[in-house]
Amino acid sequence: MKPLMNDWLEAFKKHQPGIRRGSNWQHISDVQAFGALMYGNADIAPLTRAPYPSELQPYAHQFSGDMMKSPLLVHVGNWTGRSAYIAVNQRPGAPLPQKLKEFLVFMISRNGQEIVARHASFQPLSASEAAQESAKLQSFLPPLDPALPVYTKVEDLHGKIDSIGSDGMKSLMDTWIQDFHRIQPHVRKGELWEHLGTLNGFHALLVNDTDIAPMGRELWPQESLAYESTHHQKLPFEIRVARGGFNTPQRTTAQAIFVPENNPLTKITVPQLADILGEHATIVRWGQLGLKGEWANRPITIYMPPRAAPSMQIMVLKGGQWNHVVHEGSIPQTADAIAGDPGAIGFGGLEEGGSGLKALAVASKADGPFYTLDAGNAASGRYPLTRYMYIRMNRPVSKPVKAFLRYVLSRAGQERVRYSAYFPLNAVEVQQELAKLR
Repeated sequence: MKPLMNDWLEAFKKHQPGIRRGSNWQHISDVQAFGALMYGNADIAPLTRAPYPSELQPYAHQFSGDMMKSPLLVHVGNWTGRSAYIAVNQRPGAPLPQKLKEFLVFMISRNGQEIVARHASFQPLSASEAAQESAKLQSFLPPLDPALPVYTKVEDLHGKIDSIGSDGMKSLMDTWIQDFHRIQPHVRKGELWEHLGTLNGFHALLVNDTDIAPMGRELWPQESLAYESTHHQKLPFEIRVARGGFNTPQRTTAQAIFVPENNPLTKITVPQLADILGEHATIVRWGQLGLKGEWANRPITIYMPPRAAPSMQIMVLKGGQWNHVVHEGSIPQTADAIAGDPGAIGFGGLEEGGSGLKALAVASKADGPFYTLDAGNAASGRYPLTRYMYIRMNRPVSKPVKAFLRYVLSRAGQERVRYSAYFPLNAVEVQQELAKLR
């Protein structure tokens, strides 16, 4: 595909003069292209075939923390009777970097396909095929608060930073430390730099085996007790570094409140949820939420997945105990139970819903306002049950770590979050976190 790629790039540069050929622009084979993509040595991989299973297996292992089992494959033309693709690394729920998206859009545009037609061994896409591929490239790009601060380089800063923690934050952490090292070349990544899970990070903090622990969730009550017993402090030092996502499987996402789709209720408040889900529940029938007729005396039945429970316990119950009549089950069991029980209510990530369910609008206070759970409301934090990503550490915090955290909270650091399937913090939240570092 080398001649076609060269022609595409030269034509694209006329539309986007700021684009240039990268240092690693070579087209040797499909195998070489896929390997370069997998190890981050290329932004895109032109392929004259789909990836083999033997290639996808190590790819899925390489990007397990990002839940990427395969690269995004964009069909850009046909070569000797079979599909030709551009493969791109894209985390589920994340937008593509703008320059890559625009280049791909150009390839499947009318102008791009006219270039395909000029190459004898290639055939252009049909209009319906091009439309189908274009739809793959449409995704939500969260806005960046223009008031976010710019990072200021610290002179004469030396040291290393060890990091153990969340697999879901691995790509972000790798990107952040690479960018930070360019600005602060005498601060290096430590020998302990592994991101296999939030629990790993927590236990590394317990035994003082890491400088920082990226963690993709709130601390659970039993973890706080364990930390206090070993460090004689209630909590580790904690900095919010991003907002959780919106619809990303098996990752830190905002929590939806589900009822069966035939339930006439459309909205609920966090105080009402606390009065339903808490140990001393005062709302036990649907009529107490304003429903009439056959719904008025119908009992409320609570279903929930146990893994989500600590997060909601903290956000809604402020650490209080659950209603003792909740029904716990796996995520699929919970979704099926809510859909099949007219009196049911439950919660989980929006991606954990399914047929027969609807998500309620939620307000943090009794008088509103109410917000539906969508990408815009989750990204802005308007939806009340959004969550955060954290970096936690033991005290005292070293100067290199403090500088690294200031970079993460800067405009440049939060720009990276936009493409991670998580959402950047706003300027108010960033100032709150920066105040902890003074």
